[in-house]
Parts: sequence; C-alpha cells; structure tokens
Amino acid sequence: MIKTSFAIAFALGLIAERSGAQGALSLQGLGYPTGQMSARAEGTGGGLADFDPLSLVSPAALASVGSAAVYFQYSPEFRKVTTSTASANTTTARFPVVEGVLPMGESWTLALSSSTFLDRSFETNLARHMPVGDELTDTITITERNKVLGAINDVRLALAWSRTQAFRVGVGLHVFPGSNRITFSQDFPDTSIFTGTIQTGRISYAGFGTSVGLDFRPSHVLGFALAGRLGGTLRAESGDTVLASGRIPDHYSASVIYEGLSGAVFSARVAHDSWSSLAPLSSDGVKAFDGWDTGFGVEMGGPRLASRVFMVRAGARFRTLPFGFNASSDPLAPDWKEVSEKSFMLGLGVPLSRDRAAFDLALQRASRSAGTSIKERGFIFSFGLRVSP
Repeated sequence: MIKTSFAIAFALGLIAERSGAQGALSLQGLGYPTGQMSARAEGTGGGLADFDPLSLVSPAALASVGSAAVYFQYSPEFRKVTTSTASANTTTARFPVVEGVLPMGESWTLALSSSTFLDRSFETNLARHMPVGDELTDTITITERNKVLGAINDVRLALAWSRTQAFRVGVGLHVFPGSNRITFSQDFPDTSIFTGTIQTGRISYAGFGTSVGLDFRPSHVLGFALAGRLGGTLRAESGDTVLASGRIPDHYSASVIYEGLSGAVFSARVAHDSWSSLAPLSSDGVKAFDGWDTGFGVEMGGPRLASRVFMVRAGARFRTLPFGFNASSDPLAPDWKEVSEKSFMLGLGVPLSRDRAAFDLALQRASRSAGTSIKERGFIFSFGLRVSP
C-alpha cells in the first residue's frame, strides 16, 4: 500500500511541477500539438491539410489518394529558448505521421494511421548547493535531473467514399494511447561518500474519438472542405489507478482551395480546438486554452529536372498552443498566459521512381511567445516519403 501511494504521489507531483521545470513555452501542460499534417500540407501553412490524403485531419481526403500508398514522416525540431539573462538550445526528434492507404474498388478507400497528438518529451538539469556536515556549514553541489519521455498518439482507422470528384465523405475511429516514462535523479560529485538517488514512474493514457469529413467541388477550380472530431474520455493511469480523466478536445475546421491559375493551388484553412477539456488532467491547475488555428499557402510547379516537375510551396500559420505559461513567481497566485505560435513555411515536392514514390520536404520557422520576457524559436524540418507498391 505504501509503495502504491508513493507511486501515485510521485506521478502527481511531477505533473504538478512540470510547468515550472520546463522552460520551453511549447512544452507546457501535456505537451506540444504537432498538427498531424503531412510535409506537403505543412509546406502550405496547413492550408491544404483538409484536402491532403496523407494528412490526418479529414478522413474525406483519403478518397483522392489515387493508388495504394505507404507514408512515413520524420520531423526533428531545433529549439532555442531565450530569457532576459540566458538562453538554451535543445533538439527533439519526432516521427509524427505513419499511414497506409488502400483504395477498394472505384468508390471506397481504407486507411490505417498513427500520428503524434501531443509530444511531451523533455529533460531539465538543475545544479544546486546542499548543506552537509554535522553543523550544516559545508556545502556540496548536486545535479537534479527531471526527464520525461513519451507522447499521446492518435491511431485512426478511416474509410472514405466518393463516386465523383465533386463530392467526397469520410469517417474515422480514433484511439488515443500514450505513456510517459518519468525519471527524477540526484547525482553527487563524490560517489564514494554520497550515494545518488533515482526515482521512476510511468503514466499511461487511454482515450477515444470519432471524426467525419466532407469535400465538395462545385467547379474544377474551386473546392470546400469541412472536418470535425468529437472527443471521448481520456484517462491518465498509474498502474491500475486512475489519476485523472478529461476529454479529447473537439476539433472543427473549414478550408477552401482555388486552382484557377495555371500550375498553382491556393488554399486557406481555419480550425478550432477545445483544448480546455484536457485541463482536469493537470493536477496543479495548469490552465488550458481553447484555440484557433489559421493557415494559408500556395503550391505551384517549379523547376524541371529529367522530365520531372518539382513542386514548390510556401505558407504561414498562426495558432494558440493548448497550455498556458505561468508568468508568476508566486505559487499561490499563478498568472497564466496564452502561448501563441507564428510560423512561416517553405516546402519542396520531388517525384521519384516514375511517380510511384514522392519525397516532400518542409521547413518551418516557428516563433512562440506568451507576453513575457521568455521567447522561443523553433526550426522544424519535415521529411515525408510516400511509396506506392
């Protein structure tokens, strides 16, 4: 019983201390939302996401895939956090999208995918002085490390239907598994005299949701898309004990696409996420903010090499991140600030192997702020590979 109680208290304590331990604005609360978009859609600021079959925001887009395909994406982020007195650089490796798509006959398309919903990986190191000796007059320097590895993922089984290019519809079933491995350690400079300590814990997540998407093309140059996800319960557990429960955020988006200029595709998208439904999972009262996500961009034919036309892309995206930053130094009087993110993107699409494979590259420059002296800048490179057997 004592061991179980310690595990629960330790897990809740680390959740409670996380917002203070993490200097990065994007890693507050339950983590950073990757957006669940392909490298192609990211290159257009997310404007193409609801029309792109390899992005996981609208199941209706699957009907436009054309042929069976397997898609894999790698997206490392190089992040710099700057305060009024110091700065720190970190690197986070992410594999945000894996998907397999299979057309079935002329009207139906099936897909199974896994994507990163919220990324919670971080590590902090703090050196502090500890008094020792009988009179506590001497001090030694110890290093405290707090490390969390994990994420909440979105595993989706989706089905899309389309008889013509003018109308597509799709539905999806979502399971949200996840876990976080938490390690807290204290290291002493002289291990022959002092013995270091290490504590570990594990928090698991389980949730579900459903989604639907519509894609309507009233003409060959203009298209509209609507998508939505209804979230179910999300539980945080330590062993067999439920620590807290909330709901997967409801998500709604609307997009428009215009292809009236030869060789160019213009797109824009607006989405809303009810992130506040995750607030009960934060035991220390980390505030979650509902947020808008707006993006727009262009995709057009670029240089030609060996009879292949490269696609070039550009876009911009503006959104509110889910979890606020506590700007107060008083733990009894928190001052939660919204964290906003502004991103500018460039992208490149390269056809390979007689169009049976394609490589997409996107570069994002993201600036994050919360109206305080802490600023964060991230460079995210997304490498996406699609292969059709």
